[in-house]
Amino acid sequence: MYKSVTRMETVLKNIFLKSVESVKIRNLFERQKCMRMCREEDRLFVEISPVIDKRLPLRVDITDKQCHVVGFGKAVFGMAIEVERILDTHLKSGILSVPCGTLDKFKNTDTQLNSNGRIEVFEGAKNNLPDRDAHSTAIKIKDFVSRLSNDDVLFVLISGGGSALLPLPDPSVTLEEKMLVVKMLARSGATINELNTVRIAISSIKGGKLSVAAKNAHKIVSLVISDIVGDPIDLIASGPTYISGMNYQKSANDIIDKYGLRGQLPKAVEDLLAKLIAKEEMKITNNHLAIIANNSIAVNTALQEAEKLGYHAVCLSKVIECDVERLSEVYLKLIFVLKDYMTFGNEKDLQTKLKAILEDLKYEVGFIDQILEVLKARTKSGICIVAGGETTVEVKGSGIGGRNQELTLRVLKKVLDQDQSYDFGDVGFLSAGTDGIDGPTPAAGAVGTLSTFRQYSDSSLQAYLSSNDSYTFWNKTCPRGHIVIGHTGTNVMDLHVLLLPFS
Repeated sequence: MYKSVTRMETVLKNIFLKSVESVKIRNLFERQKCMRMCREEDRLFVEISPVIDKRLPLRVDITDKQCHVVGFGKAVFGMAIEVERILDTHLKSGILSVPCGTLDKFKNTDTQLNSNGRIEVFEGAKNNLPDRDAHSTAIKIKDFVSRLSNDDVLFVLISGGGSALLPLPDPSVTLEEKMLVVKMLARSGATINELNTVRIAISSIKGGKLSVAAKNAHKIVSLVISDIVGDPIDLIASGPTYISGMNYQKSANDIIDKYGLRGQLPKAVEDLLAKLIAKEEMKITNNHLAIIANNSIAVNTALQEAEKLGYHAVCLSKVIECDVERLSEVYLKLIFVLKDYMTFGNEKDLQTKLKAILEDLKYEVGFIDQILEVLKARTKSGICIVAGGETTVEVKGSGIGGRNQELTLRVLKKVLDQDQSYDFGDVGFLSAGTDGIDGPTPAAGAVGTLSTFRQYSDSSLQAYLSSNDSYTFWNKTCPRGHIVIGHTGTNVMDLHVLLLPFS
């Protein structure tokens, strides 16, 4: 019989679930009004209000125009429902590429497209990996947009997972060869930015090439939900409608060399990257993009919920980008310094120590000052530190894992190791993905506390970490800490929540 879930674990999970709810698509459209219809005299307009970049709203005259939609990503099913609701009869047709299981998840719910069949929905990319189904849909989408004319306005819905759901490599490269390259880079610890840079270099649809295919449309309007640190619009879903003028071929070669993969790639990929490709100036004046959500919304909601639940809430960073092994060490040192102050009141050099711990991390301006203020005040139950971003894992074992499940396991194991000589009291930690899927597993992430982990031996925990088998640990050994919520229909990266009670 497993022990019941602790109150701290419940608090951590509730904070995470509230933050996910805040970035679900209906909430984004209804509360933030990122897209609306308006009429002026005899003209009909669609107004797009970017949430993240604060440019003036984009107004598109759709009078006498036909509207169409294409979309690819984990959040675009819900986005399409909202766009269809807003455009109503002005929407004529569309194609969506969504993750496997999306239609079944929303079956028998009120999250449904109209039954008139204007929008075709195709599933693919099982376990977030490109496959033949997604490849077939990518061909359909490119062919569809290439037939548009000046009578048409195209709305392109883009979210995390879009790269896997829109795989269309250069004709000289097979889908299997492309997948092998991405897998090799991922196992080497490449960041999402690096993975998408290489994807663009060997793609015939990414890196603005979808917009090129749709260049005859009256307007191309992309609504983007960011799932990448810093919101680089050229890399979100590998930027199929963003034309940057960047030399992706050169950057891809630099990345291949960085990870020592030269000579190990499929010959077709090596040959493609070795070609001297003339730079094509792609200037399309009818192309517009707007980021309508990123992880700031989820992080801010988590902070608000933590305050409601009785904790001092402080944001560490919204741009976490780090290997889980190194990041777990940062969290350990942060816990140690804060607990040391809570226990002994040792304020000497506290600010200097915090700066040293965080020197390689892009942390929020004012984080250290807020922490010092909270430590002195102590008017609530404890400190809640929230961070958002996306980590990486260098895979060395053959187990089943996910970066969030592994990060929680690593953090708590490190604290447990130190707890034998230093009594930390209790510590709670959660790491989970807002999309509900962590790596090739059905889990979003994991949550645990030091008091829970004291029942485990160091050797047993290390065995799971050595084989990158965090999913098996949480699923079999500590199911109480497994966060399994299924596809959430949205995606704004991962959330980390650290709880340190004052007593």
